[in-house]
Amino acid sequence: AAPGGVLVSYTLNEAGCYVDITAQVEDAGFYAINLWDDGNFRAGAGADLPAGGTFTVRFTIGGPILQGATGIGVYLEDAVGAAAANTYDSDGSAELWPEQVGLDCSETNSWGATVIGASSSLAACPVPRPVGSVIYSVPAGAPTFFQPNDQSRTTFNLPAGTWYISEFSGDWARVWIACQANMVWIPANAVAR
Repeated sequence: AAPGGVLVSYTLNEAGCYVDITAQVEDAGFYAINLWDDGNFRAGAGADLPAGGTFTVRFTIGGPILQGATGIGVYLEDAVGAAAANTYDSDGSAELWPEQVGLDCSETNSWGATVIGASSSLAACPVPRPVGSVIYSVPAGAPTFFQPNDQSRTTFNLPAGTWYISEFSGDWARVWIACQANMVWIPANAVAR
């Protein structure tokens, strides 16, 4: 999924030489909050998050802001480094720390980042999609079964459409439906391959 999310807050602790930055994401995946200065990566950390999840990264301040370009950039990025919705800039939308703090902190610290909290505003996924699942068409729908046998019929049919198939076993295909639903089996001949 395309990256989606926002940097929602930041809190500076001048005496401790750190700033905590919190983000909330829209889609599940790996996200990082990264700090850049004059094209130089300074620090960053990330976490795997469910859809709607939040996380906080604590940045240790390890020096003053360089003066080649204005400010310092803080970006919420997805696993491939694509920037999500918004950024903070110390001389733009937010004053993350005054220059004197950077000077004072550089005497005892180097740049660093650690995830200090990751949670979800939505329920976790109790039935995660199996790794390696592939989308297939089930053009006419199919009867569903708890196990790959004719004796374990469920009370519903899988509607026609495209579905994640996690495995094929003989005459059966295993279907992932959603995080909040148990996986089911359908006849493999119902799957267009």
